[in-house]
This record gives sequence, C-alpha cells and structure tokens, in this order.
Amino acid sequence: MSGKSSTGKPAKAPLDREVFVEAAFRLASRPHTLTLTYRDLGKEVGVDPTAIYRHFQSKESLMEELLDRLYKMAHARMTTPTAQWEDCLTEFAGATLDTFLEYPAIAVTATSLTTRGQGELDSIELMLACFSEAGLEGRALAEQYAIFGAYVLASAAGLARDHAESADSDSHEWFTGPLFADPSRHPLVASLREEILALDHREIFLAGVRQIIGAAKATSPA
Repeated sequence: MSGKSSTGKPAKAPLDREVFVEAAFRLASRPHTLTLTYRDLGKEVGVDPTAIYRHFQSKESLMEELLDRLYKMAHARMTTPTAQWEDCLTEFAGATLDTFLEYPAIAVTATSLTTRGQGELDSIELMLACFSEAGLEGRALAEQYAIFGAYVLASAAGLARDHAESADSDSHEWFTGPLFADPSRHPLVASLREEILALDHREIFLAGVRQIIGAAKATSPA
C-alpha cells in the first residue's frame, strides 16, 4: 500500500489524543519550561491549536491527563514491595521527585489538580498499603496517607518549579542565592551559613519523608 495521498504527497499520520500527549511531554521536558500553551502544542504537532479541542474539552482536562501519566511513570519505577513499607514509601517519594524534575511544566499542576485517573489511584493505593503494613487503619490510615501525599506532591512540585527557573539546571542547592545575615540580629543564621548553603534539595526532601515515616511508626499500634 502506498504511503502517499492522492496528491502524491506523504500522508499525514491521523491525529488522536496520544499525538498531543506525546508532543506535550516533549515540550515539558525542555529546559526551563514551566508552562504548556495550546499555541506551542499546535506548533509542535504542526496543526492549528484549535485542533486540540477535538480531543480535550479544556486545558485542564489535558493537564489532568498529562499529570496522571506522570504518576504512572513514577509508579513504574517502583521496585520495593509494600511489605517493606518504610523503604517503599521512601522509594516512592524519590521516584515522584525524579519524575517531576524531568517534566516540571506538568509537575507544577500537582498541587491544584486531581486527576481521578489510574495513575493517581495507583499512587494512593500504594501509600495506603504501606501505612496499612505499619499497622494503621480507619481514620488514622486515611490521615497518614493525606499527610504523606500532600508533603510529597507539594515539595516535589515546588522543587520542580525551582529547578526549571534556575539558571543552572545542574544545581541541587536547597537554598539558592547568597545568604548574608547580621550576626547581632540573626546569630544562628550567620553561624550556620555554610551548613545551610551546603544543603542538597533531594537530601532535605527525603529527610522530610523519613520524619513523616518515623512519626507514623511511633504512633502505630503495631
């Protein structure tokens, strides 16, 4: 069968949701990209931006689809079983952060969008299963998942934004920019300046994860 149209030109691939999703991920992975516009997406695919509305009702529905794909990508990186709940939660948090850092333009929507998709549900199920292994149940289990999930999503999304806005994409400082403090007014800041500037964002992120896990372990009846 010929790969050309009746005019003799190469036939274009049919447009569907997946074409726009793949194009959005390509755009989102570009350095210093924090927003996805229909104009840029249409240009990437080679169509009028209005063509996107045939597959997504709104910009929000598109971002929900992209964010849920991000959750699936992070979940796919998991290797630790939920029976090892502390290590599993730590790995989950790290996988989420790493995935968000790769696609910050999508990750920044994590604090404002609920996808209700399979990726989000898989993530919720994993967190609930881990804290269930810790011995929590009922309201306590639901609250612990919410605390952990909110911390991971908000912190990872914030770090993804900072990473995209940073002039140095290889930088991992937790505190960016100079830190000057008058010792007479802020003695602790001044005395710990070097220690603060040496902090690594991933280390601090995971330190917060471990604190939440430790608190859950301390309150568990198991």
